[in-house]
Amino acid sequence: MKNYQVSLFGFALMLLIASCKKEDVQVKNTAASTVSSTSQWKSLTNWSNSGSDNQATVSSKISDSTITSNVAAGGLVLVFKKSGTDVQSLPFQQDNSKTFWYYQVSKGSVQINVDDNSADNLNSQSFSYFVITPEKLSSLEANGKTRLDLLQLTYEQAAALLK
Repeated sequence: MKNYQVSLFGFALMLLIASCKKEDVQVKNTAASTVSSTSQWKSLTNWSNSGSDNQATVSSKISDSTITSNVAAGGLVLVFKKSGTDVQSLPFQQDNSKTFWYYQVSKGSVQINVDDNSADNLNSQSFSYFVITPEKLSSLEANGKTRLDLLQLTYEQAAALLK
């Protein structure tokens, strides 16, 4: 009987070893772990006004199918505004002004907002953004980059980090 138990144990051990493959425990590096997209600089012409004369919000929406519901819920979108040679990371308030620039992300779009009804030359502003998937964000956080660190990157830093 003891011989039978040893044979059964050996057979079970052999099955266990044969059924476990190295691929079963490895995390596969998929395309989802990369930056979903980096946009080119875009000028927006479809600005709409909302609010009152004292406090108006002007906004324009950019449609982008790479901003999935997963990205909107658990990823990150970094938006930059360029005016001439000056590039700013949103959100920010313009120096010596009440003009505040910010953005909102939802599935399929990023909306650029400016809180100032006297904001001039909106059509001459250019915008670029980086869409970071939740998987890429987790990878960046594992390497010591917090969301706050990422939101404080300059455009050049973001382009170098997220290429």
